Parts: sequence; structure tokens; C-alpha cells
Amino acid sequence: MRGLGGSQSSRATAAILVSALEQARTAAILSGTNAYLAIANASTTTIPEAGRLRTYAIIRSTVDQDGDGLDDFQTNVTAPGWVLLSKWERLPGDLQFSPANLGDQASTNPAGLVFPGNAGSSTLSLIAFAPSGGLADPKGTNGLVFASSNKVTNGRASVADRIGISEYSGRVRYAGIITNGTNF
Repeated sequence: MRGLGGSQSSRATAAILVSALEQARTAAILSGTNAYLAIANASTTTIPEAGRLRTYAIIRSTVDQDGDGLDDFQTNVTAPGWVLLSKWERLPGDLQFSPANLGDQASTNPAGLVFPGNAGSSTLSLIAFAPSGGLADPKGTNGLVFASSNKVTNGRASVADRIGISEYSGRVRYAGIITNGTNF
């Protein structure tokens, strides 16, 4: 019964993450600028270590279409910078993202973002959606992998869940369970 509960928990988490990725994609389309699922990676020093690889939010680039130095969608937000579109969320229980599957899309010193419990400069892993709805960097990650930390041994997960992202359309779907020793 314990294994079944873990499976249901990871599938519920997958549904939440699919929704968050779709929200980021929609934000990119509606704003006409890149939007992101931002993940606190292992080097995000402004978030406590327990939240690294477990904390995420939806953000977008600010938009200055009329040249006044302000974001057209927010009141008195200086462009360029970042706008937080969701609150920072944390994966439930002991689930964590795979750093090996986050790709190289990262932003150093994301000005304007407020992190849980701390503010200041940091580095985030980003899954970037373009205004077309597809991934902004098709060479980057095309999926999101997460697993329970008790399933990770010597940097490899015996069982992990994968969410697939189409490079060109940006469509997101739960891609199932991986059991072949995914890198973590």
C-alpha cells in the first residue's frame, strides 16, 4: 500500500506540473514575451538548501512596448526585469527535480524576483516558452523529470516520472515512469 500511495502522489504532482508548464506557455503567448517555469537549482543560494531542486514558480520577462521604461502589463514595474506570475511552490514530500534534465537554460541575477524567505541575486534553471508557444530554446531541455529522493542512489534514480514538452508546439504531457536509472 505504501508504494501505491507514492505512485498516486507523484501522478498528482505530475498533473500540477503539467498545469504549471501550460500556464507558462499561455503567459508567453498572451504577453508576447518569453515566459518560464523557473526552478531553484542546486546553486540557488537565496533559497534554503532544503528548497533547492524542489521549488518552482512561473515568471515572465517584463515588456516595454512603448519605450517609457515601464512594463506595459504591470504598474510601475521597471523594464527590463522579471514578473512573478505565480507564488513559489514546493514539490510535496521528498520529491525533487532532476538537475541532469533541467538543461543549460539559466539566468544569473534575475533582477526583480523575490524568493521565498530571502531576496537578492541567484541562479535559476528555466524552461522557456516563446510567444509562439513553443520552447524558446529547442536545443535546451524538452522534458522535466522528478523523483522521490529515497529513490535516488549514487546520483541515479531507480524510478522517476517524466513530463514531456514538444519543442515546437510547447504542448505538455505526462510521459510516464522511467525505470532505467535516470541521472540525478
